[in-house]
Parts: sequence; C-alpha cells; structure tokens
Amino acid sequence: MKQVLKAVLVCLVVGAAVLVVWVVASRPDPPVPPRPLPDTAVMVHGRPTTCSELFGQSCNFGLQSAFNRWGTGLAPFVDSGVLGPYAERIGFVASAKLSLDACTLSHTTGKTVLEFVQQAQRQHPEAGSPELFPFWNRTRQTLCPL
Repeated sequence: MKQVLKAVLVCLVVGAAVLVVWVVASRPDPPVPPRPLPDTAVMVHGRPTTCSELFGQSCNFGLQSAFNRWGTGLAPFVDSGVLGPYAERIGFVASAKLSLDACTLSHTTGKTVLEFVQQAQRQHPEAGSPELFPFWNRTRQTLCPL
C-alpha cells in the first residue's frame, strides 16, 4: 500500500511539473510594438518639413510611413491643381493628408475607392464621392503609382 501511494504521489508531482512547464512554454510572446519611424524631413514650399510639423501633431505609424515614402513628391503634387476645387477649399495640409491616405489605402490589397471615401468622410463629412474621387484617382496615377 505504501508503494502504491508513493507511486501515485510521484506521478502527481511529475504530472504537475510537466503541466507547469507546458503552461509556461505555451504562453504567447507579448506583442512587439512597431519600432518608431524617423520623422523624416522633406521639402515643402521651399523649407524642410517633417510629418509632425506639417500636420501639427505627431504622426501615427501609418501616416509617418506614408509621409516618409511619398513625402518628397507631396508638395508639387498637391500644388499642381489636379485635385480639383475641393482641394483648394480645404487647403494644402488637408489635401496632403487625404493624398497620403489615398496612397496608403491604394497600396493595401483589396482596398478600393469605397473604403477611401468612407475613411475620408470621417475627417471631411461634407465631402462626397465627386470631391474625394480626384484624390483617389490622381494620387494613384501620379504621387504613388502601383
């Protein structure tokens, strides 16, 4: 009887140890936050400008990434007048943001003008598809072609 009790106790201890090792080993690694991107300066209207300077606040990862990738062509593109009268009404900064948003979405698999309009209307609820379509269309043709 003592040997059976001893064997059961050993099995329980070994089983508990295996269970503890399994639980510790199967824990997922904590998510690694994306490393911060450099706030790169590009020439905007003749002076070096960073993303945070242009938009007046620190840029999130997606906007900073888009600015770093397409920022060098942003000022000439927005100033070219191809975005239509709505871009003139909202000004350079808002037009630049919509253009970078369009670039980001157009380079995301499966995203269309519908998602762009939906996203843009969160910031510009007065804008409809006719006002926003030039941003989607022209940015994909000129600023950030696929």
